Amino acid sequence: MDTPTDSAAISIVDSPAESYARRTVTVDFLYLDTESCDRCIGTEAALETALERIAPILDVLDVEVVVRDLHVSTLAAAEATQLAVSPTIRINGQDIQPDYLENTCESCGDLCACSDDVDCRLWRYRGEEHTTAPVGLLVEALTVAIVSPQPSAVDASDRQTDGVSANVRAFFEDPETDDTSCGCEC
Repeated sequence: MDTPTDSAAISIVDSPAESYARRTVTVDFLYLDTESCDRCIGTEAALETALERIAPILDVLDVEVVVRDLHVSTLAAAEATQLAVSPTIRINGQDIQPDYLENTCESCGDLCACSDDVDCRLWRYRGEEHTTAPVGLLVEALTVAIVSPQPSAVDASDRQTDGVSANVRAFFEDPETDDTSCGCEC
Protein backbone atom coordinates (compact mmCIF):
# COMPACT_ATOMS: atom_id res chain seq x y z
CA MET A 1 0.00 0.00 0.00
CA ASP A 2 1.26 3.45 -0.85
CA THR A 3 1.56 5.70 2.16
CA PRO A 4 1.00 9.44 2.02
CA THR A 5 4.05 11.67 2.04
CA ASP A 6 2.93 13.52 5.18
CA SER A 7 3.36 10.64 7.61
CA ALA A 8 2.94 12.94 10.63
CA ALA A 9 -0.79 13.44 9.88
CA ILE A 10 -1.67 9.82 9.15
CA SER A 11 -0.59 6.69 10.89
CA ILE A 12 -1.21 3.23 9.56
CA VAL A 13 -1.65 0.41 12.02
CA ASP A 14 -1.27 -3.15 10.88
CA SER A 15 -4.05 -5.09 12.71
CA PRO A 16 -5.97 -8.21 11.83
CA ALA A 17 -9.57 -7.63 10.74
CA GLU A 18 -10.77 -9.91 13.55
CA SER A 19 -9.64 -7.32 16.11
CA TYR A 20 -12.28 -4.84 14.93
CA ALA A 21 -15.15 -4.82 17.39
CA ARG A 22 -18.65 -3.59 16.67
CA ARG A 23 -20.05 -0.99 19.00
CA THR A 24 -22.65 -2.45 21.35
CA VAL A 25 -25.72 -0.75 22.80
CA THR A 26 -27.19 -2.57 25.80
CA VAL A 27 -30.92 -2.39 26.46
CA ASP A 28 -32.23 -3.63 29.81
CA PHE A 29 -35.93 -4.38 30.07
CA LEU A 30 -36.75 -4.66 33.78
CA TYR A 31 -40.22 -5.71 34.86
CA LEU A 32 -42.20 -7.31 37.67
CA ASP A 33 -44.69 -9.37 35.65
CA THR A 34 -45.10 -10.05 31.92
CA GLU A 35 -47.82 -12.64 32.46
CA SER A 36 -50.52 -10.50 34.09
CA CYS A 37 -49.41 -6.85 34.03
CA ASP A 38 -50.81 -5.13 30.95
CA ARG A 39 -48.20 -2.37 31.24
CA CYS A 40 -45.25 -4.77 31.31
CA ILE A 41 -46.72 -6.86 28.48
CA GLY A 42 -47.44 -3.78 26.37
CA THR A 43 -44.04 -2.22 27.00
CA GLU A 44 -42.31 -5.47 26.05
CA ALA A 45 -44.29 -5.54 22.77
CA ALA A 46 -43.48 -1.87 22.11
CA LEU A 47 -39.77 -2.55 22.69
CA GLU A 48 -39.87 -5.44 20.19
CA THR A 49 -41.56 -3.18 17.62
CA ALA A 50 -39.03 -0.38 18.20
CA LEU A 51 -36.14 -2.82 17.78
CA GLU A 52 -37.63 -4.03 14.49
CA ARG A 53 -37.92 -0.44 13.26
CA ILE A 54 -34.30 0.46 14.01
CA ALA A 55 -32.85 -2.83 12.72
CA PRO A 56 -32.09 -1.50 9.19
CA ILE A 57 -29.64 1.10 10.49
CA LEU A 58 -27.70 -1.22 12.79
CA ASP A 59 -25.57 -2.85 10.10
CA VAL A 60 -24.98 0.44 8.31
CA LEU A 61 -23.64 2.01 11.52
CA ASP A 62 -21.95 -1.24 12.60
CA VAL A 63 -23.80 -1.34 15.91
CA GLU A 64 -25.08 -4.35 17.78
CA VAL A 65 -27.99 -4.09 20.20
CA VAL A 66 -28.04 -6.52 23.11
CA VAL A 67 -31.33 -6.78 24.99
CA ARG A 68 -31.35 -8.13 28.52
CA ASP A 69 -34.76 -9.30 29.69
CA LEU A 70 -34.69 -8.90 33.50
CA HIS A 71 -37.62 -10.33 35.43
CA VAL A 72 -37.36 -8.80 38.89
CA SER A 73 -39.06 -11.41 41.06
CA THR A 74 -37.68 -10.69 44.54
CA LEU A 75 -36.84 -7.74 46.73
CA ALA A 76 -33.18 -8.77 46.54
CA ALA A 77 -33.35 -8.60 42.73
CA ALA A 78 -35.07 -5.21 42.93
CA GLU A 79 -32.30 -3.94 45.20
CA ALA A 80 -29.56 -5.41 43.00
CA THR A 81 -30.99 -3.75 39.89
CA GLN A 82 -32.13 -0.61 41.75
CA LEU A 83 -35.57 -0.97 40.19
CA ALA A 84 -37.53 2.13 41.10
CA VAL A 85 -40.58 1.50 38.91
CA SER A 86 -41.91 -1.27 36.70
CA PRO A 87 -41.55 -1.55 33.81
CA THR A 88 -38.21 0.17 33.22
CA ILE A 89 -36.11 0.39 30.08
CA ARG A 90 -32.46 1.36 30.43
CA ILE A 91 -30.13 1.97 27.53
CA ASN A 92 -26.45 1.66 28.37
CA GLY A 93 -27.42 1.73 32.05
CA GLN A 94 -29.54 4.89 31.88
CA ASP A 95 -33.31 4.89 32.40
CA ILE A 96 -34.84 6.37 29.25
CA GLN A 97 -37.27 8.32 31.43
CA PRO A 98 -35.68 8.75 34.87
CA ASP A 99 -38.26 11.25 36.12
CA TYR A 100 -41.07 8.74 36.05
CA LEU A 101 -44.69 8.87 37.16
CA GLU A 102 -46.75 6.05 38.63
CA ASN A 103 -50.44 5.41 38.95
CA THR A 104 -52.77 2.57 39.81
CA CYS A 105 -52.33 -0.45 37.57
CA GLU A 106 -55.62 -2.32 37.42
CA SER A 107 -54.12 -5.54 36.06
CA CYS A 108 -51.55 -5.70 38.88
CA GLY A 109 -54.22 -4.83 41.42
CA ASP A 110 -56.20 -7.83 40.16
CA LEU A 111 -53.32 -10.07 41.30
CA CYS A 112 -54.08 -9.17 44.88
CA ALA A 113 -57.06 -10.37 46.92
CA CYS A 114 -57.27 -7.14 48.90
CA SER A 115 -58.28 -3.62 47.94
CA ASP A 116 -54.76 -2.14 48.00
CA ASP A 117 -53.62 -0.49 44.79
CA VAL A 118 -50.48 -1.50 42.96
CA ASP A 119 -48.79 1.32 41.05
CA CYS A 120 -46.87 0.89 37.81
CA ARG A 121 -45.03 3.28 35.50
CA LEU A 122 -46.85 5.90 33.49
CA TRP A 123 -44.86 7.03 30.43
CA ARG A 124 -44.84 10.62 29.17
CA TYR A 125 -44.25 11.29 25.50
CA ARG A 126 -44.93 14.41 23.45
CA GLY A 127 -47.21 15.94 26.07
CA GLU A 128 -49.33 12.85 26.67
CA GLU A 129 -49.32 10.10 29.28
CA HIS A 130 -49.27 6.43 28.27
CA THR A 131 -49.67 3.25 30.30
CA THR A 132 -47.16 1.45 28.05
CA ALA A 133 -43.98 2.80 26.55
CA PRO A 134 -44.79 4.48 23.22
CA VAL A 135 -42.93 2.98 20.27
CA GLY A 136 -41.87 6.50 19.15
CA LEU A 137 -40.23 7.18 22.53
CA LEU A 138 -38.33 3.90 22.33
CA VAL A 139 -37.23 4.47 18.71
CA GLU A 140 -35.98 7.96 19.63
CA ALA A 141 -34.07 6.73 22.69
CA LEU A 142 -32.53 3.84 20.76
CA THR A 143 -31.56 6.06 17.84
CA VAL A 144 -29.83 8.56 20.12
CA ALA A 145 -27.88 5.74 21.77
CA ILE A 146 -26.94 4.24 18.41
CA VAL A 147 -25.64 7.44 16.81
CA SER A 148 -24.09 8.98 19.93
CA PRO A 149 -20.72 8.02 21.28
CA GLN A 150 -21.15 5.27 23.81
CA PRO A 151 -20.78 6.45 27.40
CA SER A 152 -18.55 4.56 29.76
CA ALA A 153 -20.04 1.68 31.66
CA VAL A 154 -22.46 2.73 34.36
CA ASP A 155 -22.36 0.98 37.68
CA ALA A 156 -25.27 0.80 40.09
CA SER A 157 -24.04 3.77 42.14
CA ASP A 158 -24.12 6.06 39.07
CA ARG A 159 -27.73 5.35 38.13
CA GLN A 160 -30.19 8.19 38.27
CA THR A 161 -32.42 6.46 40.81
CA ASP A 162 -32.26 6.51 44.56
CA GLY A 163 -32.55 2.73 44.65
CA VAL A 164 -35.69 0.72 45.13
CA SER A 165 -38.80 2.88 45.43
CA ALA A 166 -41.24 2.49 48.32
CA ASN A 167 -43.81 1.20 45.83
CA VAL A 168 -41.53 -1.59 44.52
CA ARG A 169 -40.41 -2.41 48.07
CA ALA A 170 -44.07 -2.66 49.15
CA PHE A 171 -44.77 -4.97 46.21
CA PHE A 172 -42.37 -7.53 47.69
CA GLU A 173 -42.62 -7.02 51.43
CA ASP A 174 -45.28 -8.51 53.65
CA PRO A 175 -44.73 -7.04 57.09
CA GLU A 176 -46.44 -10.01 58.80
CA THR A 177 -44.52 -12.88 57.20
CA ASP A 178 -41.51 -11.26 55.51
CA ASP A 179 -42.43 -13.34 52.43
CA THR A 180 -42.41 -11.90 48.94
CA SER A 181 -45.89 -10.83 47.92
CA CYS A 182 -47.78 -7.90 46.51
CA GLY A 183 -47.13 -6.02 49.75
CA CYS A 184 -50.63 -6.19 51.11
CA GLU A 185 -51.67 -8.26 54.07
CA CYS A 186 -54.05 -10.60 52.24
